[in-house]
Amino acid sequence: MKYRLLYLFWLFPCYLAFISIQQLNVYRGTIYTYTNGQSIAADVTDFDIKQIAAQSNGYVDLKFIDPEGETIERRLSLSVQMAHKIMDTAVIPIRYKEGAYQEIVMIPTYELQRSTSFMNMIIALIGLTILCVVMVFATKFANRRASGITDEISIERVDV
Repeated sequence: MKYRLLYLFWLFPCYLAFISIQQLNVYRGTIYTYTNGQSIAADVTDFDIKQIAAQSNGYVDLKFIDPEGETIERRLSLSVQMAHKIMDTAVIPIRYKEGAYQEIVMIPTYELQRSTSFMNMIIALIGLTILCVVMVFATKFANRRASGITDEISIERVDV
């Protein structure tokens, strides 16, 4: 019965499939917003980079007026690479598409954002493929052990 718990490890490939689909949506949403969104100049109201040991990230708070005249304030998370591109900028050109999967795309970081989501998707798909192969063998092992079939090992002594 304890070998049946190996079936729970199928949750890991499911999680990687979820991450792959989510990153695909980010990738497609970024391209869609960039090509179909409105060009707007957004004011930077706050900017911060956090450096904690081996992890560095940051955020930028943007304030802009959308095409309908409504003032919008948003906080966007940034990787360090993206943060360096907009570090000393008070006004950032953005593309805005309300209701899109990625509503805001900062024009200076567009290529980096697009390529990062694409690489994340590819890495998750590679991990998903490898993990699925491993899980097929683990499932076969669990089925064999749960059914009580064991591999008999016979040891013969051969004297020379």
